[in-house]
Order: sequence, then C-alpha cells, then structure tokens
Amino acid sequence: MLIKLRLHDILKEKVGAGRADGDGILKQQLRDGSTVNDLVVSLGLNREYVGLIIVNGRQAAFEFSLNEGDSVELFSPMSGG
Repeated sequence: MLIKLRLHDILKEKVGAGRADGDGILKQQLRDGSTVNDLVVSLGLNREYVGLIIVNGRQAAFEFSLNEGDSVELFSPMSGG
C-alpha cells in the first residue's frame, strides 16, 4: 500500500528531506496490514525520535493500522524550558 508522509522538525534531517516532493510529502510503500511502527522502522528511525503521530488529521499511536492512501505526519518530541 502507498501512504503519504510528512516529516517535521529533526525527522526531516534524519530521513532526508530530499526524498520529499515540492510540498514536503514523501510517498512510502508499505505492505498491507502495516502499522505506524512499521512505517517508523521502514524509515530507519527509532521510536524515541517520534513524539507525535497524526494520521488523517487525528492523533494516533504506534500500533495504529494504516490503510492505502492514509496521510501520516510525524513530529519529534518537544523540548525546551
């Protein structure tokens, strides 16, 4: 299945922003039944780098099952003080 992915913050650098189209969207091919965790692993990221997951405009968890055409946004954890 094909999903649309937008990375934010440091995640762009870790994955490589050059893979994105002009709108900053990556298209990622995954096998049917994949979860957000499978997506994160396929990108070569550790879960600790992901602080917020949005799927189709709603907050989701790593265990969320993805479907063809889903739109996923990944944000790094917030920090500061």
